[in-house]
Amino acid sequence: MLAAFLLAGCWDLEEIDRRTVVLGLVFDLAPGGGWRMLATVPDPRALVPSGGTAIGPQPEEPAYVVLETRGHTATETLAALRDVTSRDLFLGQLMVVGVSDRLARRGIGPLLEFLMNDTDIPRAAWFVVGRGDPKRVMTIKPPQQTFPEFYLDDVLRARSKPAGVLGLPYWRLWVTTLNPGRDAVVPLVEGGPEGQMRVARAAVFRGQRMVGVLSAEETRLLALTRDARNTAWQVPMGRGRSISLRPLGVCADIVPLSPAADGSPRFRFDVEVNAILMEAHGFSGPHHRLFERHATTALTRSVRRLIDRLQRLGADPWGFGERWRIAHPDAFARQPWHSQWPRAEVDVQVRVNISRGGAFH
Repeated sequence: MLAAFLLAGCWDLEEIDRRTVVLGLVFDLAPGGGWRMLATVPDPRALVPSGGTAIGPQPEEPAYVVLETRGHTATETLAALRDVTSRDLFLGQLMVVGVSDRLARRGIGPLLEFLMNDTDIPRAAWFVVGRGDPKRVMTIKPPQQTFPEFYLDDVLRARSKPAGVLGLPYWRLWVTTLNPGRDAVVPLVEGGPEGQMRVARAAVFRGQRMVGVLSAEETRLLALTRDARNTAWQVPMGRGRSISLRPLGVCADIVPLSPAADGSPRFRFDVEVNAILMEAHGFSGPHHRLFERHATTALTRSVRRLIDRLQRLGADPWGFGERWRIAHPDAFARQPWHSQWPRAEVDVQVRVNISRGGAFH
C-alpha cells in the first residue's frame, strides 16, 4: 500500500498560479559593464481580464510583461530575476534564448557554457541574435501570435523558410562552436516594416564571435544549399525577362581535392537543384534548356560570390574544414582552419534540372 501511495498522483504538484513561467531570455551587454537580461513572462491579467469570462489577450495591451535585470555574470542576472518575482521561477517552458549583436560580436562562449550547465533551461530552446536594442526588437508584439516566442517558434520550425532551415537550438550551437572545421549561422531578429518582427537575415559566426550579417538574398542562397524547399527563387534572363523557380530538392556535396602547390586547400563544390517552373515573364512558351542554362549560370555566380564573402569574413558555415580534416588530417593540423580557409580554392559546379511548366506572360 505504501508503494501504491507513492506511485499514484503528483506528489510534487505545484499550482500554475504559484509559478512565474519564462518563455524567452535575451542577454545584452550593460552600458556600465556586466550583463543585462530581459525575460518575457506571460501576464495573467491580460489573458483573463478581471471581472470577465473572456479568455485571450486584450487589444490595448500585450499578454506578457518584460522583466529586466542586471549583474556582473549571467548567473547574477538570473538570480536577480528570481528576486524580482514573488513566485517560483519556472524555466521549463523556455522557448527562445537571444543575444544582442553587441554581445555576439564580443563572444557567446561564456553564455553557452552557462546555458549548458543550467539543467533548468531546456536544451531545445532556439538561439537567435537580436539586431540593435533587444528590448525594442525581441519584445515586439506579433500580429498573429500572443507571445513573441510563439512567433519565432513557428518561423524556426517552418522548413520552407530560410530562417527555419538555418535555425538551431543552443545546444547545437554550442557543439558547432567547439568544432574547428565548421562555423555557425544564427537567424537574425530585427524590426521590419510597420514595427513588426522580421527574421529574414542571418548572423555569421567565426568560432564564438559574430563576424558579419548576411543579406536576405545571401541567407536564402545559403538555406537553398541546405535543401530549403518551396522557396521561390527568381532568375533574371535579361531584356526585362525572368523566371521563377520553386526548388523541390537540393543536393550539395563538398569534395576535397589534393592540396595546391603551396599547400592551400582545394575543393569541388557540387550543387544539384531539382526545381519546377512556376512563372516565366517575357516568354510565350517553355524553353527548358534555355531556362536551365541561365539558372545554372546565375546560381554558380551567386554561390561563388557568397563563398568569396565568407572567406573574407573567415567563416565556414558549410563545413569545408570538416571534409578537409577527414581527407587530409596532416594538412589540416598544420595551421588553424580559420587561417587556411581564406586561401582555399573552391571550384563550384552547379546543375539545375527544371521540370513541369508554369505560367507564361
